[in-house]
Amino acid sequence: MRICFVSMTIYPVLHGGTGIEQVGGAEMQQVQIARLLRRMGHEVSFVTEDHGQPDGEVLQGCTVYKAYPPAAGFPGLRFLHPRLTGIWRALCRARADVYYSRAAGVVPALLAVLRRFRPLRYVYAAAHDSDFIPGRECPRLARDRWLFRHGLRRADAVVVQNVRQKDLLQAHYGREGVLIRNFLDLERRSLPEAERTEILWVGRFASFKRPMVFVELARRMPALRFTMIGPPASGEAALFEQVAAAAASVSNLRLLGFQPPADVERHFDRCRTLVSTSSTEGFPNVFLQAMRRGIPIVSFVDPDGMIASHGLGTVVTSEAELEAAVRASAVPGAFPPGPIQEYFAANFGPESVAERYRALLDALERPQ
Repeated sequence: MRICFVSMTIYPVLHGGTGIEQVGGAEMQQVQIARLLRRMGHEVSFVTEDHGQPDGEVLQGCTVYKAYPPAAGFPGLRFLHPRLTGIWRALCRARADVYYSRAAGVVPALLAVLRRFRPLRYVYAAAHDSDFIPGRECPRLARDRWLFRHGLRRADAVVVQNVRQKDLLQAHYGREGVLIRNFLDLERRSLPEAERTEILWVGRFASFKRPMVFVELARRMPALRFTMIGPPASGEAALFEQVAAAAASVSNLRLLGFQPPADVERHFDRCRTLVSTSSTEGFPNVFLQAMRRGIPIVSFVDPDGMIASHGLGTVVTSEAELEAAVRASAVPGAFPPGPIQEYFAANFGPESVAERYRALLDALERPQ
């Protein structure tokens, strides 16, 4: 089948070395899925922003169609042109059998309209638990949230990352989600414990991720080394500046901002404990990057009870518990890497999801 991923922010992940500070878990996961589908024999393409690349460029075996330059157009008008018009034309050029959209936004609504004119199917894949709570979706504008809900209701299939998302989708939309967990197409990686010296926080600086909680954690634990990595989320530049100002007064904390994926991997190699301060999530890719190396996770969120049930780290409910859990995880031998890596290998490799994607595409290929 011809499968097109529609992601305006994926070009830096596909190309690499662009200097564009725009890499997130949803984008990384889509590239993983694209590679898997190509190995399964499908033809894969992408629709993304125009960063000056040639239209129809082939990257990693996938054709890339450009939609619009991110800064083009007049404020207040550019939502319609060049953004909606640019995406529409790129979708038409892709001529896919199945379109795949991940993360709440206006794309599902466009796909719903396009389906009136072309024989296609489209899939929405969740990026966050709030995607299925009407009014609490991540887009800042009410217009975009309304358009997203319109498209979500008309999707041919909805892929969810965890059981909570499946339940929310059923409760608020009366739809049955297809549960396909995130995966990482990389072998587990082992490093000497002595080289693991960082307490690590990785993610976009968004309000729901509560990065200031990590800054205050570092302030209370001066004997340990803390590192924060990630760019500001859209519309959250003020939060990033607030965190940067606070971090500057904490001598054992480094705030590195955006880092290319290869550099982020090197920090995971030196990581002793991964900390998630988010109040809500979907299934963070950073959990997979940690489990691959046998790194314990200390987190306020626990997708489907995975961390608590399988000894992958510690789930906390308060900042006092967070400090105690991080302190305990830093003790040598507290969390042997072997069991964590074995759980990763059994549950989050490409072979764990290949059959689910095959079944999903088979169902979409059948006549309606």
